Amino acid sequence: MTDSKPLFDPQDLREKAEHQVRLASPLPLWDGWPGADLTYELQVYHAELAAQNEELQFTAVELERERRLYHTLYEHAPTAYFTLDEHAYIQGVNQAGEQLLGFDRSHLLARRFLQFIGPGHRAEFSCLMETLLHTGVAISERFSVTHRSDEQLEVQLQALTLPGSPQDQPAFLLSLMNLTPLFEAQEALHALNATLKDRVLESTQHLHVLADQFRHQARHDALTALPNRVAFEECLVLALEELHAQGEAFTVLFCDVDRFKRINDTLGHPAGDQVLQELARRLHSVIRPTDHVARLGGDEFAVLLHGVADQTVVSRVVARLEEALEVPFVVSGQELFIQVGTGVLLVTAEYHSSENILRDVDLALYQAKRGGPAGTRLFEPFMRDEFRGQLELEAYLRHALERNELMVHYQPIVALQGGHLLGVEALIRWQHPQRGLLPAETFVPLAEELGLIGQFDEWVLQTAMQQLAQWPVDCSLNSSLWLNVNVSAAHLGQVAAVTAPLSEAPLPAPWQVLIEITERVLTHPADTDADTLQILQGAGVELVLDDFGIGESSLSSLHRFPLRMLKIDRSFVATLDQNRELVRTIAVIGHSLGLTVVAEGIETEAQRAQLIELGLTAGQGYLFARPLPANQLGAHLHSTLKFP
Repeated sequence: MTDSKPLFDPQDLREKAEHQVRLASPLPLWDGWPGADLTYELQVYHAELAAQNEELQFTAVELERERRLYHTLYEHAPTAYFTLDEHAYIQGVNQAGEQLLGFDRSHLLARRFLQFIGPGHRAEFSCLMETLLHTGVAISERFSVTHRSDEQLEVQLQALTLPGSPQDQPAFLLSLMNLTPLFEAQEALHALNATLKDRVLESTQHLHVLADQFRHQARHDALTALPNRVAFEECLVLALEELHAQGEAFTVLFCDVDRFKRINDTLGHPAGDQVLQELARRLHSVIRPTDHVARLGGDEFAVLLHGVADQTVVSRVVARLEEALEVPFVVSGQELFIQVGTGVLLVTAEYHSSENILRDVDLALYQAKRGGPAGTRLFEPFMRDEFRGQLELEAYLRHALERNELMVHYQPIVALQGGHLLGVEALIRWQHPQRGLLPAETFVPLAEELGLIGQFDEWVLQTAMQQLAQWPVDCSLNSSLWLNVNVSAAHLGQVAAVTAPLSEAPLPAPWQVLIEITERVLTHPADTDADTLQILQGAGVELVLDDFGIGESSLSSLHRFPLRMLKIDRSFVATLDQNRELVRTIAVIGHSLGLTVVAEGIETEAQRAQLIELGLTAGQGYLFARPLPANQLGAHLHSTLKFP
């Protein structure tokens, strides 16, 4: 009970007692009123005693309930409680106190609490208890206590005098909150923060290294380690700024290897790469450390000569280069004598952009190449008229189809083991009236720009279908032969438009048409793809993903299309020593999807052997056959279906 008012109110008890007496039977009549008054008073007193007894019983029940409540709270509180006498002996402890010190209460009771205080804090604890004994003011301090396991635990101890305890024998209540888990968590957090800080620092440093590598790769050629076109244009911009600010002129040279394609065609792309690497080294050897040399792409290099505006000085540089090229290039044990065509531009103040510089020096190189091997030409303004040649090419290309200037050549696709014919790829060629036979890469991009490529693709497919009927292929072959036709499509709708004739005119046995598409079709899905796929399947058209690995398609997108075949780009085959695992991975992925995997650009027996080892079974390239006109391939098919 917490109410401080008296348990019994005399006036209230009197009124209740009189009320009870009146309700009882009438008082017996004695002789004289004094006896009756005395009897009445006795009855009232008796009633008062009964009421007091009832109130006492109720109060006792309430006190017992509150005692049990407080005991339960004390016993099961999460905070450790210890009740001490005036000498700091333990008189009571709850379960949390037992758990804190690791002893049961039978071991704790009647023991001095001081023995559980850490040795370094016992004097402070004694002082605290002394202060509490004299002042009675609650005190809170941090101490260490000793667990049964001898582990020192950090606790926040609060001590107060129990209210109602005698002054000569006061009792004290200690509450202890275990701070050790908090400190351990803080230490763990500090350690984690330190670890994270180290990891962040390490990752940041790694990212800086990667960023530097990416910046370097973005501005340098992977094959020759020279600055690339982007980096060279940045140098041109800086040189232009110095030209206009300080009048420091400069000269730009473009160099292009004569008949470089012949090196690739005869010796293979690895040999061509070695030539480019050696040429880059020799170009560096003929310029000053302050000058710049870059590879712009393919076999084209650029040189920036700072502070040079004299044609005589430029001629000496070109002469040094020619002298350096007199030493033969040794590639695969074979000596090659390399010549380069050179375009020269003396940059004057009339130039204000790197684009104009590159345009004009490229025109000078074009004139040098037209003049024959190892030619050098200085840019002259009239050369800009040569730009009209591009417009002329566009005009010729627009009429190439109607003038029957387009041709189809066929390159066999063979089994890597045995060389048996598996199919052919139809490749478009242009018999230009002035430039001669042009491969697809010289005019197909232009045809795409002009919107002519759809007509060209349809013509190639129709021409190839007509040609198949004229080839003497055994129709009783156990397996079909592929006719691979390239379709320069940006989406499936264009593929369906080109292959529409197949639904009306199926191919003669054993031929089956496969349409080669690039990865951009996979990366540009359309809402109509589902309907288009049904149309293609109805026409029996299956798709080939050409040049796989150099685009941006994901493996998940391969499932959306009725692919029959993956073709590994020739660049991976040319650098097979560096890309073995990549080629192996592509082969495994393709086979796991049930696709035929074909390697392009096979030029050597060593490449074929490595590809077989990596799990590939089909390929094409100069090792087996070059792209052939229909009549030459037909003659070969008449004699054998096997290619060396």
